[in-house]
Amino acid sequence: MQLTIAIPAYDEVETLESVVDDARSALAALPAAGDSEILLVDDGSTDGTAALADALAARHANVRAIHHASNRGFSGAMTTCFRESRGDWIFLAPADGQTKIGEVHRFLAKGIGADVVVGVRLTRPDAFHRVVLSRCFHMIARTLFDLPLRQFSSAFLFRRVLLDAMPFRSRPRSATLLPEILFRARARGATLVELDLPQFPRRGGRAKGGQLSVAALTLAEMIRLAPLVRLDELRKVRRPSSPSA
Repeated sequence: MQLTIAIPAYDEVETLESVVDDARSALAALPAAGDSEILLVDDGSTDGTAALADALAARHANVRAIHHASNRGFSGAMTTCFRESRGDWIFLAPADGQTKIGEVHRFLAKGIGADVVVGVRLTRPDAFHRVVLSRCFHMIARTLFDLPLRQFSSAFLFRRVLLDAMPFRSRPRSATLLPEILFRARARGATLVELDLPQFPRRGGRAKGGQLSVAALTLAEMIRLAPLVRLDELRKVRRPSSPSA
């Protein structure tokens, strides 16, 4: 089994190295890691994250770094994570240390017989306004995309073959890619399961979510996407083939 631990990072120079160390330890503990990898997607960072990612990739054979010339936002960074991963499974985790990378072992165990494992935060050590925005986001997304899930904004495990077949319509700077993927996965008969996770305070740096401009864009994007993805799935639209696919 080949696993990709995909870590999008935007201005996470304070936390990235320790998170990569955790990811390397998690891979080393796999019984058959094979050609498993850690994929770092630097989303146009300006604080030294890009140079650190390159240094980590030069130091460790199982670490790769990809860079965006400018910040593409949540959906843009995650799109690159999914499209550039090489593993049979993709574990998507944050670069801030709030989710322990070692949890990937629980995800893999939960993923036996499933196609997607959705992490659900047991606690959320965030500012009040971010908690409110998160609850509103989940409530609206559950309604528009018919998702019977408690949350979908933490860590995830995906079968890559499932994602490879999907077109993505989410605009880069929104935060709609995960609801879009989960809707498409259910429409395609995939099995989704949830896994409860402890959440920890950030190891350093500053939180990037909770901006009202991103929330407004995400709301507009969810309203735009909901009928489009339904039409796609009714027509059984697949990802266009490309030379790099």
